Amino acid sequence: MSEKLKVSVLIIDDSKQARKLLRLMLMELTTDIHVVGEAADVSAGLNLIDDFHPDAIFLDIEMPGQSGLQLAEILIQKPFKGSIVFTTAYNSYAIKAFRLSAIDYLLKPIQEDQLIEAIEKLISEKQNQYNAERLNALSENLSENDKEVLCIPNQSGFEYIPIAEIEYIEADGSYVNIYCINKRSKTVSKNLKYFESALLDFSNFIRPHRSYIVNKDFITNYIKSDGGFLILKSDVEIPIARERKQAIQEILK
Repeated sequence: MSEKLKVSVLIIDDSKQARKLLRLMLMELTTDIHVVGEAADVSAGLNLIDDFHPDAIFLDIEMPGQSGLQLAEILIQKPFKGSIVFTTAYNSYAIKAFRLSAIDYLLKPIQEDQLIEAIEKLISEKQNQYNAERLNALSENLSENDKEVLCIPNQSGFEYIPIAEIEYIEADGSYVNIYCINKRSKTVSKNLKYFESALLDFSNFIRPHRSYIVNKDFITNYIKSDGGFLILKSDVEIPIARERKQAIQEILK
């Protein structure tokens, strides 16, 4: 790849050792990414962003003074048109928030296979701009208000819907249909496995069939006849796969 086509990146992390390690890993793993600068805090990072206008930023969450999340909020207002990959040592609660918000992240200590995946995504999706919807969703999911949201792609970017309002998700070829309360629905160009992973930490979401994920809070009845199926509050019938029947019975006890 020629120099002008390389993805230019900044590394913003208060740990000098962490910055050095990430830079060396990037240099070893790819020639398609060019590290144009490093910063140890938000103020220095903003100056470098204004100087270099990078395609992407590897941004640490926890830094003295202003956090990486606060920097990201500033960038949305500028607005910054590149991508952000958060690097974090956050616990599983926060990782759940990243997954729900469709936010790219690397968990410290950074593993080579995860970094390779992030690099490939930055290169192949260079034209995909980071946007306010995903950051707003992350802020919502990291708060303590118990109103977690799922960030989903749409034609103009991203939007988010409250987790508690999702009734069920149905596979439809290479797409899925998300059905919510009040008969609202969304069609998304992601497969069911993507949403199964995003909702992994929510015990109220179950997969009774390879084509469905169901919020058990909306189940009103379990019918054993005709192979077994679930009745939802919207009167929708969800089939139960034969190999899942016993597991579903245990879950619904």
